[in-house]
Amino acid sequence: MELIELEDHFNTAGGQFISSAYTMQQKLQNIKAFIFDWDGVFNDGFKHSTAGSGFSEVDSAGLRLLRFAFYQAKQINAPLAIITGAENPTAKWLLEKQNGNALYQKALNKNVALEHFCNKHGLKAKEIAFVYDDVIDLPIAKQCGLSFCMGRLANPLFLRYVEEHELADYITASQGNEHGVREVCELLVGLYGNYDACLEGLLERSDSYRQHKEDLLSFKTEIFEIDGTDVIIV
Repeated sequence: MELIELEDHFNTAGGQFISSAYTMQQKLQNIKAFIFDWDGVFNDGFKHSTAGSGFSEVDSAGLRLLRFAFYQAKQINAPLAIITGAENPTAKWLLEKQNGNALYQKALNKNVALEHFCNKHGLKAKEIAFVYDDVIDLPIAKQCGLSFCMGRLANPLFLRYVEEHELADYITASQGNEHGVREVCELLVGLYGNYDACLEGLLERSDSYRQHKEDLLSFKTEIFEIDGTDVIIV
């Protein structure tokens, strides 16, 4: 699919490109890992007592597709992390299902979590794609190589600020509770240019897909809590 056609698909759906698809594709060549915020990204941000907030299988499937697309493009699996200001057992469950690498909880200063993740995996912030939704996330968004902001209807002035200060490359049409994560994942796979091959590999359980899944087994999910500037393993 040509990039102009890709942009048309997402523009028609209501997405907003702050960077062009061409620019994003160039940035994507340097991306080696993916970090997601949790509340307001995988869900609507509502808290449900000690159970925390949930996620949808639609978004989970999008993550699987994205990670396979990365593997097909790079022949290596990308580290995956979630950084959240809360403590959320559901986020832990999702990462374990996905063979993700790290959950950072109680991260009111998300820069601390980002620095720890980069040091642990030998990465620079510019080598990370970040998906977020709110003010607390902006210090990370301005550092990462690619940033995606949830297009929540309730905060048009915040989205204007993000656009004017170029704090995202793309603003989603979908809100967190409308599968915004899936939208970002689909866009990224489209930018890799291997969407059809990924779907077919998943459906057929191709040799490449089986190797990707086998290699993911080496990833173990670690849980960290942020206490000021300290990172504590749980």
